[in-house]
Amino acid sequence: MYCPSSYILVSGVGNDKFQLVSFDKALFASKIANYNLVKVSSILPPNCKEEYKITARQGSILFTAYASVSSCEQGILSAAVGVGIPQSTDEIGVIMEFSCRDSESVAIHQVREMVKNSMELRKIRIQEIRIASAEVIVSDGLYSTALAALAMW
Repeated sequence: MYCPSSYILVSGVGNDKFQLVSFDKALFASKIANYNLVKVSSILPPNCKEEYKITARQGSILFTAYASVSSCEQGILSAAVGVGIPQSTDEIGVIMEFSCRDSESVAIHQVREMVKNSMELRKIRIQEIRIASAEVIVSDGLYSTALAALAMW
């Protein structure tokens, strides 16, 4: 079976009169809109290297763990995704996602705690926790989306 060897953490926001276009704009801001996203659960493969640019061909499948939240009701929307990087590159990492109608700091805190708990459950020592997050304030008349993702290829 295929196992990704690279990953990227991204985030973005979008605003539009259509909810789906708002989501697409958040994907575009995150630089993952031009791929076929396949949502995956929360495991980073061993020896997976962080990249700062996606090298997969546009239109290809991009495995993605993401959190998003969309609304047209006034308020704050936030999304965060975090990954526990293991001390040993031969071990897996754990990815956690969270979205809320609250501040970005709340989403970040929640993701950090979930990563810690899940790595502890697996008895995997953490080298570091990497997080991507986004926050948007919803205006009247438009849908807004906050999105945070970890994409793998």
